[in-house]
Amino acid sequence: MNFSQIKCFLAAADCMSFTRAAERMFISQPVLSRQIAAMEEELGMELFSREKKVIRLTPAGEVMANGLRKIAGEYRDLVDKAGAVHKGFEGSLNIGMIEGQLICPPYSVALNRFREKYPNVHVNLSRHTLASLRHALDQETIDIAFTASFEITDEEGLEYIEVGTSKTMLVVPKSHPLAGKEGVTLSDFKDDTFLTLPESESPHIASSIKLFTQRLGTPPRTLEAPNIGSLGLWLEAGYGIFPLNSNHQLKNNPNLVFMDVGDLGFTTEVVMWKKDSANPMIRSFVAEFDPFEQSHTKTS
Repeated sequence: MNFSQIKCFLAAADCMSFTRAAERMFISQPVLSRQIAAMEEELGMELFSREKKVIRLTPAGEVMANGLRKIAGEYRDLVDKAGAVHKGFEGSLNIGMIEGQLICPPYSVALNRFREKYPNVHVNLSRHTLASLRHALDQETIDIAFTASFEITDEEGLEYIEVGTSKTMLVVPKSHPLAGKEGVTLSDFKDDTFLTLPESESPHIASSIKLFTQRLGTPPRTLEAPNIGSLGLWLEAGYGIFPLNSNHQLKNNPNLVFMDVGDLGFTTEVVMWKKDSANPMIRSFVAEFDPFEQSHTKTS
């Protein structure tokens, strides 16, 4: 029994006429009759009693008509819902971001616009270490990652857009003798302990020791934190210093100072997703970002 047969049967049950039912279905009366006959044969029961040109539902036909009307309604609702999800009007969108990062513009602007335009889409936000963020994207437990461009590798299967920049600043304890001083450079901190991360957590940050060595003129003293979350805690505990972008929650910590040392530059912020993702809301969300002067969709 297929849905075409069900539609023919319900049309006939409503019209109590094969001819009028066929006209409603825009098919010929013999085609409609064959559809209903095939349905009766498959079910092993008569659904209509046929007397000359008059048809009536049999008791079994009455039961089938009542039940199939309900099923047909549910089917239409299901098709409408699936179509809405396909067009991006309903469903869910899972977004991951790095531990400690604040939801600032341009991310907050895009989220607000998306919520206003698609109020039936449930947006889930979660925080991750650098390594687990990429793993969550690979495993499709998140649809979109808010991250930094330096965390993008050359692996295939990803798309991303650059959405903005944030100033990279050196985070030091408030008690540091240079805290709050102007005109300082990275080389002024050559005697400090620089926090870093293992390559498995972030190849880029792990290799930043080379940049520090170049800027300081000598390899600095380092202390490796296991992940970005722990690194943030170690900064709060005063275990060392580390460069973070200006949109980090530690900027609100009264015991830490974010210093513009002049030679750390900017971090490019990106939105990243899997190229073959089936979630239609991804493109709808990405479209809510304002054009960035350096932005274009890229594939890694």
